[in-house]
Amino acid sequence: MISLRLNKINMLVKQPQIIPAFLTDSIEVLVDQVERVSPFVDKIHIDVLDGYFAPYITCCPAPQIAAVDFLVDYEVHLMVEDPKEQLMSWKKAGATRVIAHVEVLEDQESFVEMASSLGLEVGLALKVETDLDELSDSVASNLDSILLMAHEVGVQGAPFNDEVLLRIVDLRSRYEHVIIQVDGGLNEETLHMSFDAGANLFAVGSTIVESPKPQEVIASLRKIIA
Repeated sequence: MISLRLNKINMLVKQPQIIPAFLTDSIEVLVDQVERVSPFVDKIHIDVLDGYFAPYITCCPAPQIAAVDFLVDYEVHLMVEDPKEQLMSWKKAGATRVIAHVEVLEDQESFVEMASSLGLEVGLALKVETDLDELSDSVASNLDSILLMAHEVGVQGAPFNDEVLLRIVDLRSRYEHVIIQVDGGLNEETLHMSFDAGANLFAVGSTIVESPKPQEVIASLRKIIA
């Protein structure tokens, strides 16, 4: 049986958080971007794509990431076809949370149980077009987070899809205490709308990463969710 972590979840639900998100095909670029941003945050979000689940390949498999000390906790968003097979590698690489897509999981509970047994926090993600009913109800209440994509997977800087707002409202009505994370197209306006809809964790990519003054951007975004 999946262990309940409701005390931790309740605590985090009360503390909305901004997490910079990184998507690149260069380990050198990733390290540089993280170094610019990490002093101002507690956690970062690294997108991992295999070229099959989404038509893009990122730079950094787990062994490559393991060789880098980011000096900050990181979660990995596994936009890959074999997330369960990668769990041990990411545990060894130092990830604190793994997020996999329901679209590729034949057995969501098995994935969550394996990740939890390794001491990893675990989230499940859904594409914009994926019906929320594809998320196993028995699993969802015990997740550390549920991630809703707000645009096409694997495309940083793509526009925000307003349809995700109704999905946030729907998801929050189903799972009052689960952390709802939004990923994609987030800026001050869309983050504000997502927060008002019920989301409380925000993976923000180009708005932070491409800014010449990431500290100021992060501070501005935090004011919205304060």
